Amino acid sequence: MSNQIQFVLNGQLLTATATNTQQSLLGYLRDTANLCGTKEGCAEGDCGACTIVLGTRDGEQIRYRALNACILLLAQVQGCEVITVEGVQAKSGALHPVQQALVEFHGSQCGFCTPGIVMSLYAHY
Repeated sequence: MSNQIQFVLNGQLLTATATNTQQSLLGYLRDTANLCGTKEGCAEGDCGACTIVLGTRDGEQIRYRALNACILLLAQVQGCEVITVEGVQAKSGALHPVQQALVEFHGSQCGFCTPGIVMSLYAHY
């Protein structure tokens, strides 16, 4: 089995090397890709702080859904598109409507879980 995983991360095609077969996507995002907006809260898939959006092919279309990166293995994103909170904001710097609504309506508390909330809402936008 090859340990090379190819996927799209926030619009950029990547070839990643899984350091072990049990490496989580969360570990890769934070430790290798240096994308620390995706947080580790419970490490069990319950709290949602680590939520990312995963795009998978469904026939001719791509299906997007919110998933917990802490319980998703890096190898499972082979051929997929991964969007983290860092990939939501427009290249111009403008906030996505989901982010803007959270700002305008004070939809955040301490901020630790906010990226996961943004990603859950973004998946259904």
